[in-house]
Amino acid sequence: MNDFDVVDFVLPWVDGSDQKWIEDYNKWAFEAKKPGADSRTERFRDYGLLKYVFRGIEKFTPWVRTVHFVTNGQKPEWLNLSCSKLHFVRHEDYISKQYLPVFSSHPIELCMHKISGLAEKFVYLNDDFFFIAPIPKSFFFNKGLPCDYTGFTTLGISSTKIPHILLNDYIEINKHFSRRDVLKSHFFKWYNLMNGPNLVKTLCTSPFRRIDGIIARHFPQPYTKSCLEDVWNNCSDVLNETVSHRFRNQLTDVNQWLFRFWNLCKGNFHPKNCYKYEHFLRISEIKDSDIAKIKNQKYRVICINDDLDEIVCINPENKMQQILSALEIILPEKSSFEL
Repeated sequence: MNDFDVVDFVLPWVDGSDQKWIEDYNKWAFEAKKPGADSRTERFRDYGLLKYVFRGIEKFTPWVRTVHFVTNGQKPEWLNLSCSKLHFVRHEDYISKQYLPVFSSHPIELCMHKISGLAEKFVYLNDDFFFIAPIPKSFFFNKGLPCDYTGFTTLGISSTKIPHILLNDYIEINKHFSRRDVLKSHFFKWYNLMNGPNLVKTLCTSPFRRIDGIIARHFPQPYTKSCLEDVWNNCSDVLNETVSHRFRNQLTDVNQWLFRFWNLCKGNFHPKNCYKYEHFLRISEIKDSDIAKIKNQKYRVICINDDLDEIVCINPENKMQQILSALEIILPEKSSFEL
């Protein structure tokens, strides 16, 4: 396999029940009282599903070269550090020590291009993404470009939990791009049937001058290190400010979607239609029909999102057991990532 064909995964993880992590968290909790700081502990919960993330990677994406598993030094007791495809990465390995310990995903995401040995082409994962059916490399990269779907829209403040962060992303984007120039320069990528219903949104908002909304997505995201480096070269002030925040700041932070929006506006992507292959589930809303879709492998990748602190969920333990049982049916065998 030559370097052009190599694709890596980057997978951050934290165990919020770890006693040492809790002690560090409490030690620095005074910073969480700053305006805009977000210290909700739902972001740090672990439900014991991580092994199925690794099993899905091994079974359904055998083409991946290396999984860069990023933690503050924590590791699941079952993790096989000798696995040839595993690179165990500590925050201190690539984030400046003056910003550690960190309890926000943003610095972890924004600096990931600095991970030693990371391939030029990589896919950023969260620990709530599960591969449940075979998925080819071409789903993420085609003709050397990240595969993505896109569409202009408006910023729906009521439709997201992080409106200010998205707004900050768009402020940076508008410093460097205009909607008119993006559509003119990359017409056939934005006005493309592969974008599905997003094409209609682009058409409806095309008269607008500013970029105040791009379709966001919470699924495995393909990137290139060159893209991240390009954004850092052009937006270093806001990126450095965000990286300096030990806790997520809802008012001033940007997040990794800035990289994605930048890539889309530059036209450095290959249009794809993923609606048939990706499925987003909130734990609080999971129905029996959703469990059946998992068991029947209707999709290639699913996101099982934790929202239990914000929405009342009936019998959450039962829902988690149903999810575990469904994943066990698809992925019953240990992977080489497990002892």
